[in-house]
Amino acid sequence: MTYESIPAPSGPRYVADEIILYGIDLNDTNDTAHIDVGFAKGTDLQLKLASNVGITAYTVLAYGYAFEGHCYRLDTTRIFIITGPIARPAVGCGFDKQEKYQMWRITASTQILEISTAFADARALILEAQLPGKRSPSSYAITLRMAHRGGRLSND
Repeated sequence: MTYESIPAPSGPRYVADEIILYGIDLNDTNDTAHIDVGFAKGTDLQLKLASNVGITAYTVLAYGYAFEGHCYRLDTTRIFIITGPIARPAVGCGFDKQEKYQMWRITASTQILEISTAFADARALILEAQLPGKRSPSSYAITLRMAHRGGRLSND
């Protein structure tokens, strides 16, 4: 067993559907995340997380997760907004080798928001994304047509 495959130990209580998300917190001291979206030098997307009722929120750049004793790496880094659990220093899955990584313990039913960023020209993001085979299946018209021969559904 390699060091990278050792997940974080469970907390003080066992939670059957717990997911441990590993990444870094993009929020600065003003709870603002700065994301370079590639428009021009010196411009970035700023996400300010604010709560009127004292909810703690993190903008997380996630690299991997642990579930049911196994470690997994995400295919690409992904940005999530997580509310609720407090970030802890990362333990396990090889993320504890550097201090900047943190971990969040959530359950499979925890509501999180994923922010997807894509930078390209309008042709790629709008026109080519709508070509058949690249669209969401729910965007296609669903119709059912049944052919029959003299009221029968078969040739028998």
